[in-house]
Amino acid sequence: MTYSAFLVIFLLCPIILLIGILRRHIMSAHLKACGLICLISFVYTTPWDNYAAYKKLWSFAPEFVWGPPLWFGYLPLEEYLFYFAEAVFVCLVVVGLSCIRFLAPENPGDIDKP
Repeated sequence: MTYSAFLVIFLLCPIILLIGILRRHIMSAHLKACGLICLISFVYTTPWDNYAAYKKLWSFAPEFVWGPPLWFGYLPLEEYLFYFAEAVFVCLVVVGLSCIRFLAPENPGDIDKP
């Protein structure tokens, strides 16, 4: 299985499904938070992931990725797409979990109170 097929099957399809299910519950604050999480994920993960690939701790077989022209640093484009797709997926799961009555706070303003 190629890396792009993995992304489509295990991240893009679930993301589309979750967006369809949660479309009425996703607020602009969720989108802003998701954007911030994507940025943090990219900034935090890129250096050590590139370093690990540089040190040959892991590698990406050219026949399973889109190829060297789409590589940035020591990683294929698919790896960077994984950072963002995984962050979006987790954000959607959190929004979905907050819709479950016994997991959501009765009054969101009480979250900070002991």
